[in-house]
Amino acid sequence: MDTMNASPKLTRRNFLAGAAVSLFGMAGAASLAGCAPAPQAADTTDLADTGAASLKEPTETREADIVIVGSGAAGCFAAYEAAQAGVGKVMIVTKSGTATDSNFNEITGTSSVETALLKEAGETFTVDQMYEHMMNYAHWTVNARLLRQCVSLLPSNIDIFDEMGVETMVLGDRYNFGFLNVHGFTGKNKGENFEAGLTALGVEFLYDAPVTHVLMEDGKAVGVQCECGRDVINVNAKAVLVCTGGYLANEEKVREEYGGTFVVNMGSLKNTGDGERMVLEAGGVADRIRGMGMNDIYGMNVKSTISVFEANPFMQLAFYGGLLTDPKGNRFMNEYMLAQEPMNGGGEATLHEKCYYAIFSENTVNAMKESPYYQNIGSPAVWTSAATMFNAPLADFDANLAAAQEEGWCFKAASITELAELTGLVNLEETVKEYDEAVAAGADPLFLKNPAFLQPIEDDSAAYYAFEYNPSAFNTFGGPRTDETCCALDADSNPIPGLYVAGVENGSLFCSPYYAVGGSCSGLSLASGRVAARAMANYIQTA
Repeated sequence: MDTMNASPKLTRRNFLAGAAVSLFGMAGAASLAGCAPAPQAADTTDLADTGAASLKEPTETREADIVIVGSGAAGCFAAYEAAQAGVGKVMIVTKSGTATDSNFNEITGTSSVETALLKEAGETFTVDQMYEHMMNYAHWTVNARLLRQCVSLLPSNIDIFDEMGVETMVLGDRYNFGFLNVHGFTGKNKGENFEAGLTALGVEFLYDAPVTHVLMEDGKAVGVQCECGRDVINVNAKAVLVCTGGYLANEEKVREEYGGTFVVNMGSLKNTGDGERMVLEAGGVADRIRGMGMNDIYGMNVKSTISVFEANPFMQLAFYGGLLTDPKGNRFMNEYMLAQEPMNGGGEATLHEKCYYAIFSENTVNAMKESPYYQNIGSPAVWTSAATMFNAPLADFDANLAAAQEEGWCFKAASITELAELTGLVNLEETVKEYDEAVAAGADPLFLKNPAFLQPIEDDSAAYYAFEYNPSAFNTFGGPRTDETCCALDADSNPIPGLYVAGVENGSLFCSPYYAVGGSCSGLSLASGRVAARAMANYIQTA
């Protein structure tokens, strides 16, 4: 793996935009299943029948009705739904070490409709409208029946959070979609709540046990093999759900899927694509949609602290809608998209470049020390996200600007010509000239950017800056193809009995770019886990 990702555990979004929240801990479950310290009787499954020569001889065998691989959003909600459906023994097997070690624990909000909170807020947007909104945005590239089921479960997702003691509040329409839907979590460590609640329902957790293979017999999924320390454990089950959270921490796969682009991982270091690999090994096939939940807070550079909550505030300048260039110094997008739609259109555009640069004059940058850039350019009404995200001067201005320069992602020169030479942005001079001509004319002939964001670059400043950013994301989505029950399909579109895929690695549920709905990845992951659990419960009763 590339050394760029050899960093401490990354800090996920840890705040709610525009909302004052209290962060408090919740008590977790008292006792959980762990790996057995000593070997037990070996499993009698014929390894040749699995079709996977890399399976190891197990040192221990466990039994479950349903085994869930992954303890994130989809896994926890699948376990809840399976327990409620009366499934006898549900086991979650995960490489995570604790209940708080997942993207699910770190997310700050989720999408829903028709909830009590939304009705109190006067929102009338319906399940049908949400489905139509998402389906039209996806241009029918996803499994329509699966999306329909998942959207129908969005309202009751919030009821489950309530039951588990996880409080939510309705957040504002930050990106001006036209309706309220995002429910923010008012506390932290929701994983502990679910660990306690699910354990009380009889669900067993097996932590620190990365699953290596799905066990197959006569074309059916009959369990999983995992490794925990020196133990090799076969968990025999009647149905298997794979929901390991995607592959963003697998730099090799990200580069392969995105033409060599390096993407800063803002999410879990454990999301390395194990789930998709196992399902394809078991006979599944990858669907065609690949996408990312892009960092929608502000820019990022691998040379700096990989954190949103603790990031250098000069990372914000990537999302200010000013002049952005590629490594050659050419404009490559309508910068307003990154200012107002960073999770979908704007964020997607950054994936065309290995890095990109925000160009500002020293006068413009210095003004941010006393007042926010949003205010300095007239507080444009079209920039709704800035009203909550970028409504204050840059904190610790001098120290953070110096740090950006020391870390090597902020460049300063006495002129645009010198800045181009310093950064290697060979076309920067011509780009700035053309851009400033557009500013003077009040119209962008290239990308038709909103005039409110046309601010001059050359303004007789004593110096000019280029801030360098990498594309960054919280998660990937896409993976094995499934039917409307989340059952994995083979290359002939036939269901693989007993094998299910949910969450962001379900390749049939998410569109690219990210849905134009905040909280989509979490909302649909939660719901797809429930869809899969219902299907598995029916499968094991009728098989």
